[in-house]
This record gives sequence, structure tokens and C-alpha cells, in this order.
Amino acid sequence: MNFWTYFLRRLASIPPTILIILLIIFIIFSTIGNANPVSTAFPAYSDSLQSFFIAFGTFVVNILTGNWGVLSHLANQQTFSGPLNMLISIYFYSTLEVVLIAAPIALLISFPLGRYLGTHQSNRTTKFFRTLVATGYLMPAYVIGLILQVIFGKDVILGNPLGIFPISGAYNLNALYINYSIPSWMMTNGIMIPQPTHMLLFDALIHGDTPLASDALMHLILPLATLIISITAVVTFSLESGYVDNMGTEYVRSARSRGVPEQQIVIRHVRRNAVLPVMASATIMVAYILSNIIMMEYVFSYPGIGLFLVKTMTAGQYYPTAVIIFLLGLIIIAVGIIIDMVNYVKNPFVRM
Repeated sequence: MNFWTYFLRRLASIPPTILIILLIIFIIFSTIGNANPVSTAFPAYSDSLQSFFIAFGTFVVNILTGNWGVLSHLANQQTFSGPLNMLISIYFYSTLEVVLIAAPIALLISFPLGRYLGTHQSNRTTKFFRTLVATGYLMPAYVIGLILQVIFGKDVILGNPLGIFPISGAYNLNALYINYSIPSWMMTNGIMIPQPTHMLLFDALIHGDTPLASDALMHLILPLATLIISITAVVTFSLESGYVDNMGTEYVRSARSRGVPEQQIVIRHVRRNAVLPVMASATIMVAYILSNIIMMEYVFSYPGIGLFLVKTMTAGQYYPTAVIIFLLGLIIIAVGIIIDMVNYVKNPFVRM
């Protein structure tokens, strides 16, 4: 099977996958939403099958065309109001900021650590790191976040010398600007949207606003640490398993018998085969990481798409919840397509 045939087959699977996701979302949330007067965006339908499909078709058209309506205030959360597509884009960039910083750091740690644990015999050092990796892998992100808050959170434990990092929000303008003098580059059409990247830390650095950049970084430290620990644990765990499985194979024993240095065996023969299983399971990892992002943002009240999802759900605004879940599903589908294409190029078994 050539590349383009495989690629077109994968693309052809996207529309039915999207329809199945939308159908599940519609069935679940329309039932809940129609029972709650706060959420009225789901098309109503009667007991007839024709009525159901008409309502579902309307829902699909609205979702795919971006006709998501306007979100009302969520209790006292005045920032959660306005056109839904605008709100989602605002909070999406906040989440993207965390991911763009955390993911590269986690991968830079995971690949050498996974290789080290998978290629070295058991000793005190490997046992120590394996314990840390297993703990991070099994521990939910919200637990990691709470532990970091207790140890390093500001004013959580009085007199704690390590408690220097804020535990909620993305910034504190009150501590930086007298009389709430918000910088002009943070406001767009009367709405607080940093320019030009819409990501506060990067925009503050671009505009040379060192105090705000420093404050934003301090607010990011604990959320970043939580996400880095979660990503590092899951990637390292998978890489270690791949190295361990390949270190005992026949071709490795044959290379050793010929006197090939161990380092050369790992680099030339083992590394590629150890990474392939990780690539194959990358889509599941992304779903796991997205769930951890949601929990992390809720624990730290970080204004990203995860906190927005939780706030809309708890406020009974189920239509925004459905839209966000659909968008997260699209991210997983897109990552799955990309991973499959890379896997096709790198893994000869897929091309058979």
C-alpha cells in the first residue's frame, strides 16, 4: 500500500468518526440540556425518529459552521460571558501557552530518562527513578497539583519558606499596576485579550513588560510542574517498556556476540524499535494528557479551556460543554492522523 492510498483511507475515516462523536454528544447532552432551562441551544425533538434526525442535523450544522451562540454569565464568573466561539478561542490560547512550554521540557526529560531506565540494570538509581515514574504515572494530575500547592504554594502553610508560588489564576494586575492601569496591548475591543500571540507570558516578553512577564511566569510554575510531571511519567513509562522489550531480542544478543559496543547497539538498533510502540500509542497519550490538563487547570483555577469546560458543566451550560468536548475530540483525531502518517513512514510493518 503506497503512502497516498493509506493517507486517503485515513482521511475517509474522519467524517464517520466525527458524526459518531457528534451523535454521542447530542444524545447525552440534549437530554440533560433540555431538562435544564439554563441550556436552550440544543434543538428539541419529539419521540419520532424523523424529529430526532432533524434536530440532530440542525445540531451538526450549527457545530460545523461555528454557530455556537452566546454564553450567558456563569453564576458570578463575569469573565465567562459572550460569543461562545470567541470565549473558546481566548481560553484555548491560555491552555496552548502551558502546553507549548510544558511539552518540550517533558519530552527532553522523558527520552533520555526512558532510555536510561530501559537499558541499565536494576540498581539504587534506576529503582529510585522507576518509583518516581510509576508514582507520576499512577497519580492523577489533580493530586500532583494539590501536593505541589501544599509544598510550594504561597500562603498555604504559614511560615513555609518554600511557599513562594501563587496557587491560582494567571496573573495579578493589582500587585503590578496602581489603580488597575491595564496595559493597552492586553485589551482588544474592550476585552482582555493579549496581543499579538494571545498568550500572556509571550506577549509580555514581546512588549518588554518585565514585571508582568515575571508575575505570569510565577503563576505558571506550579501548573507547568504538574503537567510536566504527568507527561514525563507517561512517556518515560512507555519508552522504558519499549527499550526493555528490545534489549532482550535475538538481534541484540547477536550484536553483542560480535563484540559491538553496548552504546552503539542502543543507538543503531534498539532506539528506533523502542520508540515505534510509543508512537503507536501516542493518540492514547494525548487523550490522557488532555484529561490531565483539564484537572490541572481546575485545581489551579488557571483560565484555560479545561477550567472553562468545568465551569460551563457545573453551571448547567451543557451546549458549551458539548462544543468543547467535540473540539477536544477533533484534536485527538488530528493527532491520530499525524501519528499514523509518521508511523507509516517509520514502521515498515504498517506498509505491508
